[in-house]
Amino acid sequence: MIKNIKIYTTNCGIKYKNRDDLLLVEFPTGATVAGVFTKSSMPASSVKWCKKNIDKHQARALLVNSGNANAFTGKIGDETVQKTANTIAKILNCKTDEIFICSTGVIGEILDADLICNAIGPMIEANKDQTIFSKVDDLQISIQENISQDNLFIKASQAIMTTDTTKKIVSRTCQINDQTIHLVGFAKGSGMIAPNMATMLGYIFTDAKIAGNTLQKILEEAVEKSFNSITVDSDQSTNDTVLLFATNSVGDHQINDSNSKELHNFITTLNELCLELAKKIVIDGEGAKKLIEITVENATSQIQAKEVANAIANSPLVKTAMAGADPNWGRIVMAVGKSCQEANPETLLVKIGDHPLTQNGAKHPQYDENLVHQYLKNSEIKITVNLAIGSASSTVWTCDLNEEYIKINKDYRS
Repeated sequence: MIKNIKIYTTNCGIKYKNRDDLLLVEFPTGATVAGVFTKSSMPASSVKWCKKNIDKHQARALLVNSGNANAFTGKIGDETVQKTANTIAKILNCKTDEIFICSTGVIGEILDADLICNAIGPMIEANKDQTIFSKVDDLQISIQENISQDNLFIKASQAIMTTDTTKKIVSRTCQINDQTIHLVGFAKGSGMIAPNMATMLGYIFTDAKIAGNTLQKILEEAVEKSFNSITVDSDQSTNDTVLLFATNSVGDHQINDSNSKELHNFITTLNELCLELAKKIVIDGEGAKKLIEITVENATSQIQAKEVANAIANSPLVKTAMAGADPNWGRIVMAVGKSCQEANPETLLVKIGDHPLTQNGAKHPQYDENLVHQYLKNSEIKITVNLAIGSASSTVWTCDLNEEYIKINKDYRS
């Protein structure tokens, strides 16, 4: 359970009916924050705002709306973010640059700032008796609603959903010295998912005492191995954001060295949490039925290995074959060939599950199409490619592609 945090959700009428579409997370005593953002040259107004303020590594609140991305909305979009930050800062009596704002939804449509700003005060007032859980032995319960903090996090994860079919939330504990540290993370993402980062929003909260620069470094490393290693459709979003907040509530001193042995367990746990959230995003890919893990081994560099793995993962031909349990392994070879000029057919080894597909530039003599077909009916599939030209490797995760993806996206705005 995370101490020194308050969670509020409400429906402010942006797009969805009968469900919350606005989330506010307050840190009454402040929090350290780190962030990683989309590399798109068309960032949303909220992304520009967060990137401008992230280097200070100080946060008092996080606000997220769903249903409208507030992206490609010009000066009006920027003004909406500023007005929202001003409103929250006035209510919480803090600086505007301590407010982090995120949006998700349709691109290019004006977001009505008044819908959000008018909802913030009543949303907080309705939950004003919520405890902040500042002591270890505090009961972590919202007095007014009599619900646990776990359920508040669940409500938070649901409020940021768009085409997601299910909430995505993970909790973990670890030890720093003799103290038990808590981590909770939730994310949204289903379509428009591609690395740098995947099109998604992700928020992680911990009560550990960690300095801002240190938090930033370990988050970047965790994101590279998780959220930057997933793809659904190769389309990179305008709004991708991952934020990590530390409320500095547990521990006898603040850790300011990412290489400190004290942080080993925390870093391992953070990496595991991020990867699990990333996988939840992939398997919830619009219409997805299968989680596909693609590992490229013995490349000349990790960059090359990841490029080849993403070429396979982003191939509509590969993904549709996986959807139909079709052992058309030539599509995998195709993706390798288009992405790696150094690959040699004579030494390339491709496997689906434990089944070898290639040898000496041709179909493997032990290849059994029926066995591979049966394997591809599984909900989790592994593809391994041995390039045999180096010693580096990389793993990415994707999903199958079927008719449901088309149905969801052709009707997305209707």
